[in-house]
Amino acid sequence: MSVPIKTQNCLVPYVDLQTAPPEVATAITHLPYRRNIFHLLGHSHGSFPRLMGVYANFFDGNRRILPLLDWQLVVLRISAVLDAEYEWDVNAPVARINGMPQEKFEALKRTAGKGVDALAKETVFTERDRAILQLVDEQLVTYNNTEETVEKAKKLLTVEELVEVYVVLGVYVLIARITKGLRIDLDGEIPGLEEHLKKVVTGK
Repeated sequence: MSVPIKTQNCLVPYVDLQTAPPEVATAITHLPYRRNIFHLLGHSHGSFPRLMGVYANFFDGNRRILPLLDWQLVVLRISAVLDAEYEWDVNAPVARINGMPQEKFEALKRTAGKGVDALAKETVFTERDRAILQLVDEQLVTYNNTEETVEKAKKLLTVEELVEVYVVLGVYVLIARITKGLRIDLDGEIPGLEEHLKKVVTGK
C-alpha cells in the first residue's frame, strides 16, 4: 500500500500501489523506503519498469562505465543549473558518502550558468571535471556541443565514458523536468538512508 504523505503539493496524485499494474508496483516496492519520484514515474505504466532498469545500471559499478563521482558530477550539475531541488536532495547523499568534498558541492552551485571562465577559476575542479561540466553546460543551454568541447572531452574520457555522459544527461534531465513541472514533494528524512546507499551504490 502507498504510504500517504502529510501535505501534498504535487500537481498530480502519486501512484496507488493497490491499483497499479503488478509490474509497476513491484518496481516501486523494490526499495525498502519511499521515493516520491517512483510513485510519480509509475504512472507511465509501460516505460517505468524499463526506465528503472536504466536507472539501476547507474548504481551498479559493474555496469556503469563512468566513475561514480563523474556520474554524480553530471547529475548534480543538472540539478544545480535547472534548480531541480528534489534531484539534488536525492543525489547529494550518494556523492557525499562516496567522497565528494563540500567545496565541490558549493562550486557546482556557484558556477551554474556562469560559463567556462567561472569553471576555470574553481581550483576544486580537475581538468576532467571541467571537460565534463562544459559538455553538460552546453547541452543544457543549446542541446548541442561545439566540436572543440567534444574534442577536449575526448582527450580525457574514453568514447564509452563520453557517450555515457549523454545517457546520464538524458535520464536525469527527464527526472528534473518531471519533478519541477509537476511540483514533486521532497521525500523528507529517510532513516538509515546512508547505510542503504553504501550497500546499493557500487564501484568507484
